[in-house]
Amino acid sequence: MKLSSDQINKIQASLSTRNIVYDDIRAELVDHFATEIEEKMHESKFFDILLQEKLNGFDQKKFQRNLLLQTHVGMLKAIFNKMLSFWLLVKVIIMTYVLGVFINAFNDYSAEQLLKISFITAFIAVAFLGLIRTRLLKNSQIVAAGNSLFMLGMSSQFVLRLEWLQWTGLSNTFLLFALTFWFCLLLVAGFRVLSGTVKRVQLA
Repeated sequence: MKLSSDQINKIQASLSTRNIVYDDIRAELVDHFATEIEEKMHESKFFDILLQEKLNGFDQKKFQRNLLLQTHVGMLKAIFNKMLSFWLLVKVIIMTYVLGVFINAFNDYSAEQLLKISFITAFIAVAFLGLIRTRLLKNSQIVAAGNSLFMLGMSSQFVLRLEWLQWTGLSNTFLLFALTFWFCLLLVAGFRVLSGTVKRVQLA
């Protein structure tokens, strides 16, 4: 039995705004509730009873947490898949050469610090300013894309250090170019995924 608009609105109103923060997750949950209730309406049960039964046996926080985890994993995969794009790699190689020449003009320690400060500033600008300007912080996919980019950027800042890479036997000049390449690749791929996600949400 098809639910009426009033009944759909009642489902929306019954979901806690404290437990379900993101609009797209709320919409998916409303659709989930409506589908299950419609299937059981033919059993001569009233809508209010079915809705209450569903609410009593459903952990809204757990549903949102599991969906957010899946979304973040999906965004991480999307960023790494984007890194394999041929034309993106061409652009990143050009960026690496230009920035690498400039970075290597400094001594090793200063060059590493300048590189990391520059890119962490760029990561923050892309991940946060983009989200705030679009006013889409209530969408879990966009937040997950921004979080994933920021998390990869921060973890790379910590793990990739010249002193920790000396075991490779490579020169500091080469290592600085390699770090520049990685940060450029991560920033460009992450920005592409984030901007693509924003466009998809805006068009939906």
